Amino acid sequence: MSKFLSIFILTLFLFSCHDNVRKLPVLSKYKIVDGDTFYQKIPHFVLLNQDSVPFDSRQLEGKVHVTDFMFTSCPGICPVMTLQMKRLQEMTKDFPPFQMLSFTVDPDRDTSSKLKVYAREHRADLKRWTFLTGPMDSIYKVGIEGYYLGMQKDSTEPGGYLHSGRFVLVDGKGLIRGYYDGTNVNDVNRLRDDLAVLLEEK
Repeated sequence: MSKFLSIFILTLFLFSCHDNVRKLPVLSKYKIVDGDTFYQKIPHFVLLNQDSVPFDSRQLEGKVHVTDFMFTSCPGICPVMTLQMKRLQEMTKDFPPFQMLSFTVDPDRDTSSKLKVYAREHRADLKRWTFLTGPMDSIYKVGIEGYYLGMQKDSTEPGGYLHSGRFVLVDGKGLIRGYYDGTNVNDVNRLRDDLAVLLEEK
């Protein structure tokens, strides 16, 4: 086999391997200015964690994270979502470091101390999984404008709140890379697989 042919075959092999690497889409909103694409990142926020310690979103810079919105007294989908977040925690023990965040949509009742009790009850690894509370307007702003999830007070809903059951996968640049049904085992398995891809991409 000639040297030229060997190089040609090797080049085709490398390109085919590169093409087979799965890439996750960027789902954040964007605008195009002078031909350049600018994606909207998760907005900056400062809230309190389950230990009453301020959590600054700048701590997420360069770090992949998974987010959901719930509340501890929720009689609807939240218990299932928390169970699936716990399952995700268990399935990813050997993964490179990433952050899990659960925001409460009911901060009036979900104080830091209440969230800490809830975290303990569900055996959350607080080194990896953080529970957040704070001013309602701040939480709802980041939820609606940052993660693009619906949430609102609604007296007709069980528990008094209406909110999304989706989990959100975000990369280290603050860009959304996936949405998943947090009540569906298969979809959370897909999140685990996409998380592995994103961590490898990082």
